[in-house]
Amino acid sequence: VMNIMLVSVTERTREIGIRKSLGAKTKIITMQFLTESVILCLIGGLIGVTIGIAGAFAACSIINIKPNITWWLILVALLFSSGVGLFFGIYPARKAAQMSPIDALRSE
Repeated sequence: VMNIMLVSVTERTREIGIRKSLGAKTKIITMQFLTESVILCLIGGLIGVTIGIAGAFAACSIINIKPNITWWLILVALLFSSGVGLFFGIYPARKAAQMSPIDALRSE
């Protein structure tokens, strides 16, 4: 997640520079990249939960038992994936927010 977000920051250096030169606050840019990181991990968590539930039903149908899947366990998995996105998105978000607009616009 961190590597993906660092690549995103690197590829969008010029965009960040333009936004900062037009008055975007550090907090707004930080929140943008943190939100992207959390959404990325949440989508991955949803895909993982879906595959896990499908796998549980498939495995349980083979051995003829009923799968025991609770909603709180799904919620914990999604909260965990969101937490991972938040934790590993902090460094790239801060790097993007602390970028100098002049240096960002100069790079190409």
